Amino acid sequence: MDRRQFIKNAAITSVIIVGGTRVDTCFAKAKPKPAIRWSMGWILWRDFKGKNIPLSETIQNLSDLGLDGIEFTPRKDELLKQGFTRESFRDLLAEKKLSVAGNYFGGNFFDPDQQDNIMSSFKSTLENLKFYGAKNVIIGPPGRGKEEEIKEKIKKSAPFLNELGKIAKDSGLQIGVHPHVNTIIETPEEIDLIMELTDAKYVKMAPDTGHIQLGGGNVVDIVRKYSNRLSYFHLKDVSGKFKRPNFGPNLRELGKGEVNFPEIMKILKSIKYSGWLNVEQDSTSMTPLESATESMKYITSNLKPIYT
Repeated sequence: MDRRQFIKNAAITSVIIVGGTRVDTCFAKAKPKPAIRWSMGWILWRDFKGKNIPLSETIQNLSDLGLDGIEFTPRKDELLKQGFTRESFRDLLAEKKLSVAGNYFGGNFFDPDQQDNIMSSFKSTLENLKFYGAKNVIIGPPGRGKEEEIKEKIKKSAPFLNELGKIAKDSGLQIGVHPHVNTIIETPEEIDLIMELTDAKYVKMAPDTGHIQLGGGNVVDIVRKYSNRLSYFHLKDVSGKFKRPNFGPNLRELGKGEVNFPEIMKILKSIKYSGWLNVEQDSTSMTPLESATESMKYITSNLKPIYT
């Protein structure tokens, strides 16, 4: 380390004597990595119906808004279609001081006939996350299907999720089950069942605040109940009653709906949660940048002061 880098990064106070006079010298302290890091999902820009928004423009938007990262789950050949290689996209993120927060991953985990293919895809996902220096796999549950089969599907999924979780942990990564309406992990009872049947060492929870509420859960109570297993968050605000299958009409920018985010932040502060909070806005009546700006205003004014 040369002297210039030392002065930039070190936090050292020394005492020297010059001409018989004591002189205290203090070098500036590098900022510690924040406990909470804020990101947004590419989904809002990628799936916007009004205009085809390039990934490069999205990255600039996130940087301009002061975010720390992006949740990025690339579709097949998506980077190539956007004019990037993995390396050039990683370089752009570094230039804009952004990180990959996580990668969404789904499958019919309960089906033995599909588990080999799921495992192969899962290992590729882990490799991609490691390439970007990320660690979070957000586990999207299978579709809901017949109501009478849901409990059995959860029971059959649990051992395979334990296996995936162990592989991730052995690689320095982690998985978190992501409750979501229209899937087999929707209601409070279904959340409890998958948490009971999986090993806390390997399978964490990655709550989606909006989907838990639309699924009939008390978000604050569920976050508190599983506070020792939290790995990642989707912050989503919603309002009104969910009418299957479309939850789009329920979506709101943060602070415009019914989710009690300040109370959630108090819980995170009490447990010293350290990790990503990802704003997950699937769709909006605004432009993506307008929507993201509204949510960031709420975060800056109402949430960051609670747990900085």
